[in-house]
Amino acid sequence: MILESTSPGALTSIRAIAMYSAVVAGALATILWKSEFGIYLLSVLLPLQTTRYHLHAFPLGSNIVDILIICTLIGSVLRPQAPLIKRTSVLAFLGLMCAFYYLSLWRGAFYLGGGFPIWFNDLRLVDYKNFIVMPMLVVAVTRTIRTRKQIAIIVALCCVTALAVDFSYLRGAAGRDFSHYAEETRDAGPLGYAGENGLASYLVEATAFLLPLLALKGKMLVRAGLLLVIAANTTCILFSYSREAYLALALVLCFLAVVKIRWLFIPILLLVVSWQAILPLAVQERIAMTYTKPDAGQDAALDASAQERVMLWTDAINMFKANPVVGTGFLTYALMGRVGSYKDTHNFYLKMLVETGLSGLLLFLVQLLLFTRTGLQLFSRARDSFLSLVGLGFACLMLTAAIVNFFGDRWMFIQVDSNLWILLGCTLCGISIASVKAPVATEEVKQKARKRHSWHAPNPPLVHGDAV
Repeated sequence: MILESTSPGALTSIRAIAMYSAVVAGALATILWKSEFGIYLLSVLLPLQTTRYHLHAFPLGSNIVDILIICTLIGSVLRPQAPLIKRTSVLAFLGLMCAFYYLSLWRGAFYLGGGFPIWFNDLRLVDYKNFIVMPMLVVAVTRTIRTRKQIAIIVALCCVTALAVDFSYLRGAAGRDFSHYAEETRDAGPLGYAGENGLASYLVEATAFLLPLLALKGKMLVRAGLLLVIAANTTCILFSYSREAYLALALVLCFLAVVKIRWLFIPILLLVVSWQAILPLAVQERIAMTYTKPDAGQDAALDASAQERVMLWTDAINMFKANPVVGTGFLTYALMGRVGSYKDTHNFYLKMLVETGLSGLLLFLVQLLLFTRTGLQLFSRARDSFLSLVGLGFACLMLTAAIVNFFGDRWMFIQVDSNLWILLGCTLCGISIASVKAPVATEEVKQKARKRHSWHAPNPPLVHGDAV
């Protein structure tokens, strides 16, 4: 009754206080009770950037992500467990990448002629610290997650968060006219400064991860929940009008069809043949406007958005030619004012090429391949259906990440890629869990492992005269 008579501003404050109290309680529980609570909280909070803004009014509220990671690491030290992961090439590579980027910060300091990256009054060092938080998520996960159940909880929380993003976006979109494409109908939802394409990238990565989990055997309620999340995500992706997300979703479906789920070729073929009859008109207009004739009698040309990208890419390539080996330095492009007010190359590969040269781009490509291989390793090694599908889902997530980053910088935004880094840690833990639990692989065990997902048809019953 009290809340009904409260003003909207006061109600918002009450909610903010409740959220802040819950986060503080979770941080204390992470240190004093269970270290994995910090990871659970981060799984929910990280994508909801505008929600986290409400915490900034409270003490240390703007540093809550850093604090939760530190609490998780402290908790893992205070209650040490038997190491699940001893040495992995992924963790070693992440350490190498962090060191490389820091050295590249120094290269940028000399190139720009600014201050050295020694203390946090240097804006580039602040941005570097914010980026390093993401690899630290992997370290925190691998130090705290030990069981299949804990991985399942993280996946469930990622689903809940995706639904919260969908609900927030759809609520904000209520009343807008989506009968035809209009730029003003686009919105970033709760992902804040990641932008509309950042929102679509987050949702398409989450969808790509969840799609293989539909093959869980004997889990009807779980699959119904997954279908709900995937349907909500897909609806928001369609009306985000992000063409990079459309392409990523189409290619991940093709990947799944080639790798394992052959029947997916049927809906893919139907979509290719009759997309103009299936997709909403506004989405058709968004796709068709990429390369059209501005006026009758003129040659077809790219739309303004695509032309701007080509202009930025051309400028980036010219910059790379001047510094081909080590580039201009990590996080320098935004400070150069190269093309109008743009602070990004709108292609993360070219951004790496400009800022870190061929050496940095090669390391980034190796990183993508290494992460994808990690997912495929879990998919092929785990005899547990859930862990195996987590591995395949993570490989699909990496495919979409590789695609969307071709059209913009999504890699540096923690609200977009938090799932990627947390689920990478879960995938590494899953490999170790599968290795510990794996029995001696008899032929019968191998046969059962090959049929651990619902896309495998059951063996036909034996009839009289069949050989046993």
